[in-house]
Amino acid sequence: MSFDRRSFLGSLPAFAAGTAAAAPSPLPTPLKNGSLENNLLAVIDDIQLVNTHEHITPENERVSSHVDFFTLASHYALSDVVSAGLAGDDLKLVRDEDAPAQRRWEAFEPHWRHARFGGYGQALRIAIRDIYGVEEISGDSLELINDRIRAKNKPGLYEDILIRKSKIAYSVLDDYWNAAPVSPDPKFFVYARKFDRFVVPQSASDLRALEELTGISITGAGGLKRAMERSFEQSLEAGMVNVKSTLAYNREIHYAEVPESDAEKDVQDLLKDAKAVPEGFRNRVTRPYRRMEDHMFHHLIQLAEAHKIPVQIHTGLHAGNGNFIENSKPTHLTNLFFLYPEVKFDLFHISYPYQGELSVLAKIFANVHVDFCWAHIISGSLSRRALHEMLETVPVNKIFGYGGDYRYPELSYAHAKMARRNIAQVLAEKVEEGFCGEGEALEIARMILHDNPDRMFGWRRG
Repeated sequence: MSFDRRSFLGSLPAFAAGTAAAAPSPLPTPLKNGSLENNLLAVIDDIQLVNTHEHITPENERVSSHVDFFTLASHYALSDVVSAGLAGDDLKLVRDEDAPAQRRWEAFEPHWRHARFGGYGQALRIAIRDIYGVEEISGDSLELINDRIRAKNKPGLYEDILIRKSKIAYSVLDDYWNAAPVSPDPKFFVYARKFDRFVVPQSASDLRALEELTGISITGAGGLKRAMERSFEQSLEAGMVNVKSTLAYNREIHYAEVPESDAEKDVQDLLKDAKAVPEGFRNRVTRPYRRMEDHMFHHLIQLAEAHKIPVQIHTGLHAGNGNFIENSKPTHLTNLFFLYPEVKFDLFHISYPYQGELSVLAKIFANVHVDFCWAHIISGSLSRRALHEMLETVPVNKIFGYGGDYRYPELSYAHAKMARRNIAQVLAEKVEEGFCGEGEALEIARMILHDNPDRMFGWRRG
């Protein structure tokens, strides 16, 4: 069956790139007391953020779960602690929720001492200080921290942290843990969906799981495409505002144009489990079903194009410990920008350490956008340098200034605080060097923190 990009699955309410979901707020008046940076920060602190990327679980799941200091440390901070040397039985102990807190701390602390200055450590320290009122993370304060976390872990937590403290208007939620689409709480979230499982199935059992998920029989490439289409349709019904892909964790993100006949050969081999998949399936060269993967990724982008849905793609640094960073270079995607000029691509994490490549791509392709999600907690100075450069190279309407990229709202709060501070510092420096006026600096801040991402992701919110 041939694919008609213009008519598949009918049409949705039009997503117009030039029309914001909400009218921009009036430009605030700069304050006149204190330093320029503090003046800007005082106003930037009141901007309602559009948070481009989160993994926050539903509040009812959060408040019914065991949560303590090590729970919060497990997202990102622990990766740096592992990089500093935590390993083996000590790592298992830190991850053991049933182990005594002080024993876990004794295993954690020697390596935390070296990791605490990194961006992940800074975010954790800010969260513990501002949300739970404890200035220092130590063995002496651990029991108090855990008591306060438990006391606050109840309904109302998300409204308090995400809305009141963080001043987040809404967040784009990637609920990667759900195979089938589940509408998130609209009070806090709009919906991103991943279709990577349809792009890179690696066994016949993976195909059977996709059949169960969608009710579509998969006997070849056509069936796999129809299964993706069914899931895409279901995701639209659940409120999807954009497509998300994290395949840079598994393979190089160059997707060649492959005819369906070649993809069909791979699917037939896959149905028979005819080819061995590399151990851990993170091999950067050997992809036994690569023709199928490339064909299916293009099919996904064609679905996004047909429905005017933006596409978020992981580029740059991988979470966790160990991977092939060169898989995630944003220039691998260049053919997509040419082939699908109507698709809006949101490239994550400023593609660090390839932020220069991303700056060039966003400068020369109208459909490429820069996203600072995760970046401010990777490195504040890196993010400031990148923002300096990108304000000079990329049209300002294509820069998204903040995405929390956390599981826990406390840490999204900390990331937002760090992002606001970084942006205020950069804009103060831009004013002082004559790049823009103070009013223009605040206009830039409002655009990159609210108006730009709202124009891309706020279209279902009315």
